[in-house]
Amino acid sequence: MKKQYRLRCFEDFRKVYRHGCVVYGRYLVFHYLPVNDQQTKIGFSVSKKVGNAVVRNSVKRKLRAITREMIEELPQKHYLVIGAKIRSKDATYQQLKEDFSGALKVLGKER
Repeated sequence: MKKQYRLRCFEDFRKVYRHGCVVYGRYLVFHYLPVNDQQTKIGFSVSKKVGNAVVRNSVKRKLRAITREMIEELPQKHYLVIGAKIRSKDATYQQLKEDFSGALKVLGKER
């Protein structure tokens, strides 16, 4: 994913968790927060509960690939933190993609 779309700062993650809204899916959790003059930035959060480093990195790679495919469908001027639930380790790429797009539809209705 391009550098301009990455959410990296711990304070930004904290701000999204504290003041943002949440959309739950079967495999993913979307935390989002509208920001005024910034472009959309995306961060990923995969807990150790999901599995060891190999499993967590696999899930993150899938999520990054899905995000690259659907970058145009993401809401504009938002910070997004996409968290993986424990179930995500057993999910296929297609299942994650369906859950991702379903969460985006719900997120689009809430804006």
